[in-house]
Amino acid sequence: MTSFPRITQFLAFTLFATAVSLAHASEPSAKIKLFDLRDVRLAEGPFKAAQDVDARYILALDVDRFMAPFRTEAGLTPKAPKYPNWESSGLDGHMAGHYLTALAQMAVTTGDAEMTRRLNYMVAEMAECQRAHGNGYVGGTPHSRELWTEVAAGKLKVDNFSINGKWVPWYHLHKTFAGLRDAWLIAGNTQARDVLIGLSDWCDSLVANLSDEQIQRMLQCEQGGMNEVLADVNAITGNPKYLALAQRFSHRGTLEPLLKHEDHLTGLHANTQIPKVIGYARIAELGGDPTWTDAASYFWTAVVNHRSTAFGGNSVREHFNPAEDFSSMIETREGPETCNTYNMLRLTEQLYRRNPDPRYPAYYERALFNHILSSQHPMHGGFVYFTPIRPQHYRNYSQPTECFWCCVGTGIENHGKYGEFIYAHTNDTLIVNLFIASELTWAERGLKLRQETKFPDEERTQLVLSLKTPQTFNLRVRTPSWVSEGGLTITVNGKLIKQPATANGYATLAREWRNGDRVEIGLPMHTTIEPLPDGSGYVAVLHGPIVLAAKTPTEPLTDLIANDGRMGHRTEGALLPLDRAPMLVGETNRLAEQIVPVKGKPMTFTADKLIQPQTAKSLELVPFFRIHDSRYMIYWRSVTAESYTSLVNEIETQEKSRLALDARTIDQINPGEQQPEVEHDYRGEGSASGVNLGRHWRDSNQAFGYTLKSTPNGGGELVITYLASERQREFDLVVNDQVIATVELKGGEPDRFVDATYKIPDTLVGANGLLRVEFLAKIGSRTGSIYGIRLLRNTQ
Repeated sequence: MTSFPRITQFLAFTLFATAVSLAHASEPSAKIKLFDLRDVRLAEGPFKAAQDVDARYILALDVDRFMAPFRTEAGLTPKAPKYPNWESSGLDGHMAGHYLTALAQMAVTTGDAEMTRRLNYMVAEMAECQRAHGNGYVGGTPHSRELWTEVAAGKLKVDNFSINGKWVPWYHLHKTFAGLRDAWLIAGNTQARDVLIGLSDWCDSLVANLSDEQIQRMLQCEQGGMNEVLADVNAITGNPKYLALAQRFSHRGTLEPLLKHEDHLTGLHANTQIPKVIGYARIAELGGDPTWTDAASYFWTAVVNHRSTAFGGNSVREHFNPAEDFSSMIETREGPETCNTYNMLRLTEQLYRRNPDPRYPAYYERALFNHILSSQHPMHGGFVYFTPIRPQHYRNYSQPTECFWCCVGTGIENHGKYGEFIYAHTNDTLIVNLFIASELTWAERGLKLRQETKFPDEERTQLVLSLKTPQTFNLRVRTPSWVSEGGLTITVNGKLIKQPATANGYATLAREWRNGDRVEIGLPMHTTIEPLPDGSGYVAVLHGPIVLAAKTPTEPLTDLIANDGRMGHRTEGALLPLDRAPMLVGETNRLAEQIVPVKGKPMTFTADKLIQPQTAKSLELVPFFRIHDSRYMIYWRSVTAESYTSLVNEIETQEKSRLALDARTIDQINPGEQQPEVEHDYRGEGSASGVNLGRHWRDSNQAFGYTLKSTPNGGGELVITYLASERQREFDLVVNDQVIATVELKGGEPDRFVDATYKIPDTLVGANGLLRVEFLAKIGSRTGSIYGIRLLRNTQ
């Protein structure tokens, strides 16, 4: 990039400083302030390496291809073809906002001029599209003019993941809002602020004539963090109309139970709920109802304490599983979704600034080291969508020009914002939350602090202070719960501080600090065993805050790199039998002491005294974030020696039937869940969906249906799951426009799930091997509530 003359550089810097000042002018005072990303530089270590790989991935992408859907919707000629995958299947343009945020982060954290050039160009492109629309709108949602005209007129056909047949349009548009916000707040692009305000005014006008009931109905569909970003526009402008709009965009169906401290989360789409809750907390912070902060805090506690894994992730097939039953997570290939943890960390930041509870940095550390860091391939930079905890399963990774899932969008953000939570401050206190090699510049204090550490490979960190003049302030260092009481040591300039003042999870050093002062913190770790929240007998192994896992040697995996298929982010390799998975055999309260370090290998352990069967005894346990391109063990079934054989036999019996069914399955759908329904071309009229007994269902008073994959040479069998107690339901089961069964559900049995099998005539399968399966309600009735659809190969 051509360098500016010195006077131009000065003016540019002054403009940016003014921009940041104005951006935060209407912010209420927080108890704790996080530093701007530009104030923190990562030093050599795993996080800096991940940031560098992320930067290469970002630069492999093309702004003009991201902008193609925006230009199309604005009536302008695209400058390049749009990307495939989710960028061409209804979420066209959703990645652009993520890309703006990623560019803004990288521009300020690395100083890379190319990131800034791309950001400025992309914002200018959005401004051109906004001018072409002429009403403040800018977006890539296909056929958006028709959609938003219908919405403004109150014509609303709403399902969990669609409005008027368009896939999650508010979720989609939220990414554009958020990208523009970050281009302004992080990178200081004033044009982004102007486009954002214009878009917000369009939004305000769009819903002005809708009743609150209509908006609440619309918010049944996933909407991302619309309430949060509109609250942010209030903070940017100081205009209260945006805070009022943010409150209108706050879904009461999720909020009301949280205000009563009621957990009704089971079965809900996890990453629909988390962004809403971030918005509740942000609205409360900016002058809304203060009880909304309490609701957000209750949600955080419920998810972290009762619904999360050891690495901080949550959800099964994107939905909250029952807190008392994680069996579906153990069994499935679709474990915790990376997007959920991205947003849980954002919620953690929001709550921490108002209430510096030590639980918040503890969770942040756990999720950052173990889930976020592990979700990026360290070489080619591909991102992970699902992280299965099923024993001996594996993950796959995106590739830059083919895969555009939501977890790619949040993925390009995740690894550019590592500096966000390492440090915090008040006026007279500097806080160290995380032990990550980095350098902080606290300009107001004329201080540079360099954190030198190889944590977790070394159980220590060192802080080196550079000061222009001596200063008196508090240095507050987090005392993690994973350090045994009294185990933390602190020396200042080589002198041991015998009893540092500790409170609320932090040790505080109050003194006059001088240039060159060194503070060394000893962080002795020990090994612990952490069970799943349901107490099922599955456990994870941790050393300090680091989740340990083991690579398992198995057959080669062919889908480690995802293709551009609609569900390419899901691994399709074989599920290995759970009865053959390694187990930890011994007394539960003595497992940890028999997991021992390997001499000469940092953060490497063996458990040969515990692991069965014998063929697995040589497995080594290492940080999960270092395991890639492999099947792995992250959760182990623990069992006593006396019960080992009988447990293996019990699991073997269950697995034989389960895996035999999996082998016969051609295709399957979980009705009422987002991804399966989108993947299978859900269409319906008069349909409803919900959750009962921990499972999703869908029914209709008219009709609904899906397209399933089949085989050209045989129809197979269709297995439909119903609720045995359901009655007075009559409907036709139709395959490729032909009724294959008329069904009457008479009930009369207890609440349990039952499977009914229907033979599909071979003649119904077309040359393309697709089956359109539909449920048509009889007049005056509804279809049955359908809990599962599975297409099986014919038995030989």
